[in-house]
Amino acid sequence: MPDQQNRRQIDVDRADRRLIEQAAAHLRSGAIRAGYAGLQGKHVTFALALLLDELALHLRDLRPEVRAEAVRGARVLLRQ
Repeated sequence: MPDQQNRRQIDVDRADRRLIEQAAAHLRSGAIRAGYAGLQGKHVTFALALLLDELALHLRDLRPEVRAEAVRGARVLLRQ
């Protein structure tokens, strides 16, 4: 049973990490498009993408409530 539970947690961790990484990539691509359009504020968007990258990298070490908010925020960004 513990092996199955560990596998399930690994799958959940991977899915959450991928979701947060996708949200970061989405922000970056939007910032790049904004840069080409001459819009300002893209540096803030890049900073948020970097923050998401860090959250994804350290996902297993996050407090559960922080992790849940990161995942929720990623879903909002990706409209899921």
